[in-house]
Amino acid sequence: MPMRHLWISVIGAGTVLSACDNRTLRVTAPDVVQPSALSSASALPTVTAAVYGDFDYAYAGDAGDNEGIIEDSGLLGDEFHSSDTFETRIQMDQRAITADNSSSENNLIRLQRARATGEFAVQQYATLKPNAALEAEAMSFVGFTYVITGETYCSGIPFSNTLPNGTIDYGKLETTAEIFADAIARFDSAAAVLSKDTISGDAAQIPIEQNLAAVGLGRAELDAGNYAAAAAAVASVPTTFEYDAGYSQSNGRTSNGVWEYTWNEGRYTVADREGGVGLPFRSANDPRVQWVNSGGLGFDNFDSLYLENKYTSYNSPIAIATGIEARLIQAEAALKGGDMATFLSNISAARQQSYVANGAGAAAAVTAVPAGMTPLQFLFQERAFDLWLTAHRLGDMRRLITQYNQGVNTVYPNGSYTPHPGVFGNDVSLPLPVDEAGNPNYKACDPTAT
Repeated sequence: MPMRHLWISVIGAGTVLSACDNRTLRVTAPDVVQPSALSSASALPTVTAAVYGDFDYAYAGDAGDNEGIIEDSGLLGDEFHSSDTFETRIQMDQRAITADNSSSENNLIRLQRARATGEFAVQQYATLKPNAALEAEAMSFVGFTYVITGETYCSGIPFSNTLPNGTIDYGKLETTAEIFADAIARFDSAAAVLSKDTISGDAAQIPIEQNLAAVGLGRAELDAGNYAAAAAAVASVPTTFEYDAGYSQSNGRTSNGVWEYTWNEGRYTVADREGGVGLPFRSANDPRVQWVNSGGLGFDNFDSLYLENKYTSYNSPIAIATGIEARLIQAEAALKGGDMATFLSNISAARQQSYVANGAGAAAAVTAVPAGMTPLQFLFQERAFDLWLTAHRLGDMRRLITQYNQGVNTVYPNGSYTPHPGVFGNDVSLPLPVDEAGNPNYKACDPTAT
């Protein structure tokens, strides 16, 4: 069974905390948590719950006014097309994002909040209950915020912190490579903590956290271009492993925002061969890419509304790390090494498990690259289908350019922005929001640079 965490909001001073399921703490109603109440070991479950809540919110958004990084990275990539009237989302879809784009800004704020909450949890565990499985888990969540930021935003992102005296330690601008190095360090630290964990109650939790950290490390190493290290990191992860973000209908903030913004609001429609070069998410008729034709129009009353059907309610969980991804990482390393047999074996294992996870039954074994496709094209299409709507695709599109020397216009939608007037722009990532100009280290980074 997938490992899941579920949470509901707990409003605290200056931040939003949350509670998870029976592993830690159950909270039956929102409440106020004062900062002074978080300084003892008895508060650690609440601290852990805050990590879940802030990450999940950044990941998928909510049922209110905030989409998540899954939706907006899917717009800039080729997974979603905007069926909305909001200019900020249209800019993302059209690859012409201004520095004052509030959707881009809010996504970065939520990722930074999730990072800060995770780092606070790590500090609290290190002080009050060192070398615990949940300390490692918090480290892994911090690692994922770095990974997603590096994959989504342009090179030159600061990571600031509030000091105990209330002043701000303004972060320097970090390159994409430095951000991935930060992620690798967090996942390595998580593994180191787990190696020292002798707490009797953690015995069942340790393997789960080891696999979570391993998949995160493999993803970060792959982003950094360290293929052999990436494959080694995930070698022991079972193909059936799955760690999910849990969502619920308890209140708006805990709801699955991907479902909300597609089914309930019609602001995102599933794309197909967008801009002439996007992948055939609809026309491939692949059971891993589940969608339905609503038969109507989106929120803009213009675009046909094709609804994702991977997440079917406010309560649908979303995978953060899986054994499917582990096999895909090994497949990519094998392809880089010219080992086609291992490449196909791992692709086949990932596809089989992905079919099962999507309720599609057994998949035929993959024994050859399909006719008309190169192995590289096949790999990245398999990754796109297996990892659909989990905030992986935009990072993969950028890697195709930076690591595999593919031309931007062979990867990103371009040309006429149909069915709307206008043309696609040149952005390949989200920009550093202009609101960061308060940071004395601020310098705008280039979202068109690969």
